Formats: sequence, C-alpha cells, structure tokens
Amino acid sequence: LLIGRYQPFHAGHKALVAEAISRVGQCCIALRDVEGTSKENPYNYKKVKAEILAACIEFGDKVKIMEFPNITDVFYGRGVGYNIEQLVLDKGLQEISATKIRAGEIGPDGKPLGHRPE
Repeated sequence: LLIGRYQPFHAGHKALVAEAISRVGQCCIALRDVEGTSKENPYNYKKVKAEILAACIEFGDKVKIMEFPNITDVFYGRGVGYNIEQLVLDKGLQEISATKIRAGEIGPDGKPLGHRPE
C-alpha cells in the first residue's frame, strides 16, 4: 500500500510502485483526494489517477488505485498482519520533487527543463 498525493506522479513514484510489485507482486495506491487544499495540490483525483495509470501501464492489473480522503496519520493495533517499511530508492530518484515539477524546474523524469514557467 502506497499512500500519497502524487501531485504530479513522477519517476520516483513509479520506482516505488515497481519495487512494491517486485517484492509482493502487487501494489495498491491510496490516492489522497487533496485537490484545492493548498497551492501544492492543484490536481484533482481523476487527473492524477489517469497520470498514474498511463505511467504504470506495463504493470497491468498488478496496480490498483483507490480514492482516499486526505489521510494525515496512519495508526495500527498490534498483530495487524502486515508490515510497515520505508522503501529507500537511489539518491537520484529520491531527489525528484513534485514541487520542482510543478514549478517547471524539472520534468517527471527528474531531468532539468532549463526554464521556469511565467
């Protein structure tokens, strides 16, 4: 289970999905519905879901996307039957920032665009 805003979905996010699938054979994305809650959340659920599906087409039915409310905390009881683990990606992927993508500094692949939007 990956919980996130994905505003927008980028290469780092896709690497997390690929890693989840390589470990357990499937990935459920809990896409937080945060449209309009701040300037950092400009995209609606349908747009982000479509971006994720297009970017992850090669994973087929191994990826499921569910609409979630704006989750801010995750709690669990003892013996819940699942693990919680941080997936650490290589430094280049970790440095891809959705904030920089929205600002026009880099593309979803993390490469510089060479210009800022006006």
